[in-house]
Amino acid sequence: LADKDILKTVLSSDIDKLRQTFETVSVDDFSASIDTIMNARRVYVLGARTCFSIANFLGFYLNLISLDVRLITTNSASETFEQIFDINENDVVIAISYPRYSRRTMNAVKFAHDKKSKIIAITDSEISPIVKYSDHKLIAHSDMSNFVDSLVAPLSIINALIVALVMRNREKVTENFNALENIWDEYRVYEKPIEKDE
Repeated sequence: LADKDILKTVLSSDIDKLRQTFETVSVDDFSASIDTIMNARRVYVLGARTCFSIANFLGFYLNLISLDVRLITTNSASETFEQIFDINENDVVIAISYPRYSRRTMNAVKFAHDKKSKIIAITDSEISPIVKYSDHKLIAHSDMSNFVDSLVAPLSIINALIVALVMRNREKVTENFNALENIWDEYRVYEKPIEKDE
């Protein structure tokens, strides 16, 4: 395939996954997930291998919303359990798992479930191994037939979670961002866009 054909094929495939997710994702589970996160003492975010990138994205924004967030790293089985050993029924785990399903993710979810923690699963199907331990499931389609995993649909679900949580915490989020903007300006954290000549 020519480069332009690859581009169109991949974009078209991603659009199809978003459409499938739009038609099948449970709005009730989505709303219940927001309530669960809002009421949690602590929010653990878990995603291994390719899923870690979007878990990190979610953890970054949940932290800005002022939730007590722990991003679980899965470099080793022992490290994973060290990070969640004190989890309890007041906590929630947002677990992101796609084929090939990580055993470390599965074991962490089972441990959290045994500790009575709430589990929100973001995964690809009802037969995903973490679904049976989840309180709420957000099914976002993905096509793992290619070498590169497509995580467009789960990232879209994560974006929706973030937006919904921001709307629930609007005053606090506005306060946080105003304070951060002042800090970013004072310490010149970001570069300003280059102004074009008229």
